Amino acid sequence: MRKNYKLIKDVDFSLESVPFLKLRESLLTDAKLTQNYLVLTISSCLIATLGLLINSAAVIIGAMIIAPLMLPLRGMSFATLEGDLKLLRLSGKSIIVGTLISLLFSGFAGLIIRIPEFGSEILSRTQPTLIDLLIAIVAGGVSGYAKIRPKVGDAVPGTAIAVALMPPICVVGIAISQGTWDAALGAS
Repeated sequence: MRKNYKLIKDVDFSLESVPFLKLRESLLTDAKLTQNYLVLTISSCLIATLGLLINSAAVIIGAMIIAPLMLPLRGMSFATLEGDLKLLRLSGKSIIVGTLISLLFSGFAGLIIRIPEFGSEILSRTQPTLIDLLIAIVAGGVSGYAKIRPKVGDAVPGTAIAVALMPPICVVGIAISQGTWDAALGAS
C-alpha cells in the first residue's frame, strides 16, 4: 500500500507558465482567414459530404482529422475569456466564412448527387443530444489544454474527431439541398 502512495507522490502536477503574448500570437495566426484555411475547409467539407452521402464512417472520420474550424474556434474561446476584440473578430470572420463555404459546397454536392434517403451517418447528426454537447465541451477543454501544453499535442487529432463540426455543417447543406428542412434544423 505504501509503495502505491509513493508512486502517486512522485508524479509532477506542477504547471509551467505559458507566455501569454506568445499564446495570443499563435492564436492570432491560427484564426486568420488564409488560403491554407480555405483549402483545408473545402477539402474537409467535400470529404465529409461524400462520406455522408455514401454513409461511410471511415471517410467522415478522415474529414474530421483535417479539422480546419478548430483553429479559429480556439481563438474565439480565448478571445471571449480575455476580452480580446481583435482576436474575436478575426476568429469570428474565419468561422463564418468557413461555415458558409461549407454549406455552399455541401449543398451543391447534395444537388448533384441526389440520394433517395438519408443514411444512418446523416440521420445521427440531425438529432443532437445533451451528451453531444458534453462531449464537445470536454473535447474543447482538451484542445485548449493541448494548445498551452505542447507536449500533449498528440491529443489534438482525438479532440478534432470528438468535437468535429464539419460533418454536421455538411448535413445542414445536404438537407437543404434535398429540401429536408427538419433535418437541416436538427443538424444546425
